[in-house]
Amino acid sequence: MASLILSPAEQDYIIRGVESGFRADGRGSLDRREVSLRTGMISQANGSARCRIGNLGVGTDVLVGVKAEVNSWTPGEPEDLGSIVCNVECSPSAAQEFEGRGAEEINVELTQLLDRILNGPQSGLDLKKLCIIPKQAYWVLHIDALVLDVKGSIVDTLVWATRAALMSTSLPRVVVETISDEMGNMQAEFDVVDDPEDLTPLEGAKNLPISVTFSQIGKRYVVDASEQEEAVTQAKLTVAVSPAMEICAIQKGGMFRGFPPSLLAEILETAQRIAREELTRFDVHYAQAKLHLSSQADEPSTGSTFLVQF
Repeated sequence: MASLILSPAEQDYIIRGVESGFRADGRGSLDRREVSLRTGMISQANGSARCRIGNLGVGTDVLVGVKAEVNSWTPGEPEDLGSIVCNVECSPSAAQEFEGRGAEEINVELTQLLDRILNGPQSGLDLKKLCIIPKQAYWVLHIDALVLDVKGSIVDTLVWATRAALMSTSLPRVVVETISDEMGNMQAEFDVVDDPEDLTPLEGAKNLPISVTFSQIGKRYVVDASEQEEAVTQAKLTVAVSPAMEICAIQKGGMFRGFPPSLLAEILETAQRIAREELTRFDVHYAQAKLHLSSQADEPSTGSTFLVQF
């Protein structure tokens, strides 16, 4: 999805460099860029996070908000499960190709990928915990992501931000009571406690997977491709891996062809190894983000989510 146009000499420089084990920005084939992560970016949301992979102005920047609401059960829906609804939008200012209707295709692709990762047992989230009363009411988590800037690795940045937003999500406490109606029948009723201090963390968020995207350039592949590298990428493969090192989802992207079968087993094994490192790195950044948020709690509010340092 790279809109950057490179000259033949620039393309040859990047391809030959990758095949020789060198990248234009000095990284190795499996090296990732620096990450900036913040939580609590949207005060009105139940959980939110903003992640940037790469440096300011030359990195991919994604903002994610999670909003929980109670939904009434209707016939045909699962009787004892909550649900997750995903929506991803790319800002027209993120890239020239997103202006007008240009972002529709990538919006749908990213929304479907995020939905595939989060909906189902492979996500690690226990959707039964989102059920309030079977066949009556349940929580719906609306996950809205906004891509603010794109400079490569849009999927991995999106997954980082979504994982952090869900880990920071808290739900109001729900009180369920059983009462008798006029006919003597027992019925369950619930009440959502309207107290901002009486919240419960979202269970299972720590089990959410992380993603690793591989880009084939020439005869080799790299991870966390830059904007210039994506412009010469021939095939792309995103692998979502859980903290238990289980492969949760695989999505192929790319312009011209797929990965050779001989490379696929190697890529999946490499994805698990990198995911283990990325999960450790995520935990460090998330802890720092929570510490930063707590240190800002006593400062006067600016009334804007974008005036905080990031």
